[in-house]
Amino acid sequence: MRTLPARPRRRDDRSGKRRPRQRAARCQRPVRAFPKPIQRRRARVPARLHWMREEAQRIDGRLEGTLRVPDGEPRAIVVIAHPLPTHGGEMRNPLVAGIARACAERGWYALRFNFRGVGASDGTWTGGRDEVEDVGAAVAHARGIAPTLPLGLVGYSFGAHMALRWTSRGGHPDALVLVGLPLRSVSGGANDLPPVADGTYIVAAERDQFGTAAELRERFPRASVAEVRGADHFFVGQRDELQRLVTEELARTLG
Repeated sequence: MRTLPARPRRRDDRSGKRRPRQRAARCQRPVRAFPKPIQRRRARVPARLHWMREEAQRIDGRLEGTLRVPDGEPRAIVVIAHPLPTHGGEMRNPLVAGIARACAERGWYALRFNFRGVGASDGTWTGGRDEVEDVGAAVAHARGIAPTLPLGLVGYSFGAHMALRWTSRGGHPDALVLVGLPLRSVSGGANDLPPVADGTYIVAAERDQFGTAAELRERFPRASVAEVRGADHFFVGQRDELQRLVTEELARTLG
């Protein structure tokens, strides 16, 4: 049998030491200089964004207020009175704030205020006895802001009661809207409401705990009562419809 010659060992030329085997370089993926950009969907932008700002107000030196200013030249000013303070009512109430926003989108100033003893307003809550004066102070303040523009007055719940009392004492807004005018108090007793002038616009809930639309029509047959079906006193889930009714009625006078 033929034998093969021995394979010579690899040695360093000078030291005689065995040289290590050279391993083949592992195959590696090329490193990107910049990471691959993440593809994101472009957000939809409304065709027209309403730019509005709010300015803090001090009404008659004692009442806290905020004025929402629309984009463009304002065409009117609206004063908005909030619901019952003893049950959390104040000018930042979501329903009140929503009406202010809707008014500003129509191109009107919207002035909200806190009744005496509420928030940063001075004074003490009087249970409705003196709060009617606060409505008059807010209206006078609004007249000072925009003396040549038409003025609207909106009240919600307790605010509607106070707005109605103010007009019954000689107050004359160019437009008046009463939202959720309460025939009954929280305790269940009847509210002492003054007469409602012919054609006064009232937005009422079908299932209002303090006075349904049907009850308001019976109590004030010469008023114009707009009913929000399926809603209760707080108009949850129906506030877009409420805002539409309020602003459309105001627009008839304010433009």
